[in-house]
Amino acid sequence: MRRISDCLDLATSKHGIMIKTSNHASSTWPLRVVLPVFLISLAVSCATSVQPPQHFLRSADNSSDQWLDTVVDIEIADVRIVHLPLTDAFAGMKLVIARADAPVESLKLALHANRVTRRQALWLLAEKYGLAMTVERVKEQPPYIGISKK
Repeated sequence: MRRISDCLDLATSKHGIMIKTSNHASSTWPLRVVLPVFLISLAVSCATSVQPPQHFLRSADNSSDQWLDTVVDIEIADVRIVHLPLTDAFAGMKLVIARADAPVESLKLALHANRVTRRQALWLLAEKYGLAMTVERVKEQPPYIGISKK
């Protein structure tokens, strides 16, 4: 453990006044700058490298699977789940929230990830917020994503 006296140099100015200086601040500023940047990039890297389970949101409809497997950049913050289809990354998404899960409707989401599939992003949101998501189908209608609490 360092002592305060180890961190301080006593320097004398040309007028004989004692001045305390510290080398500690100048030696740790790179760490204070680099460490947060590293941690953020590590978190983003981990989030984008995690793949959803094989069966997550799989359907018999090829166009739905193709849409879900499209790579996008996700930048959402404080977006209500019911407004998710209004975001750039999820434009065109059809979703239904289970009536029994009214608290889910007011849930606000945040996710920042680059170069992930929509399926991967939805899985990350499901895991982060404790949601169950399934592909549902009504006869003669395009498939939609059903969302409820786990």
